[in-house]
Amino acid sequence: MKIKRSPIRFNNVISYTAICKITEWHQAATELRNSVIENGLYGTGPVIFQVSSLDETAQEAQYTFHIPVNAPVKMAADSPFQFTESLAFDDGLLIRHADLDESIDDSYALLYACAEANQVKLQEPFFNIYLDVYGDGIIDVYAAIVKED
Repeated sequence: MKIKRSPIRFNNVISYTAICKITEWHQAATELRNSVIENGLYGTGPVIFQVSSLDETAQEAQYTFHIPVNAPVKMAADSPFQFTESLAFDDGLLIRHADLDESIDDSYALLYACAEANQVKLQEPFFNIYLDVYGDGIIDVYAAIVKED
């Protein structure tokens, strides 16, 4: 696996946070995508998700999903969705996790090792960028580098 150092930017991003079973995260991602379509928008990039608050006993985690869309959106105050004009980081580490049957923890471990070797600190949770490739999926894992003062 190759790790690249790279900036990243997605514009007009709608986000949604849900707690769900680890094996069912894709259903919440589909909910977000369907909401985008039902409201006359379309995705201009991949579904991006972050995983935090993992409860291994319950096999649940908190997932935050992000999807870039074609236009800015004004959200109602009581909406379960949030809008961000730009989700951008000037510097980070990127690794391709091509085999979804393998644990993504291996890719995370490589990112941590690379960060330690380069004496940089990574922002958590990482961004998992789900890419549909030839009817199958791969995940690019992006870990933003925390700037030192």
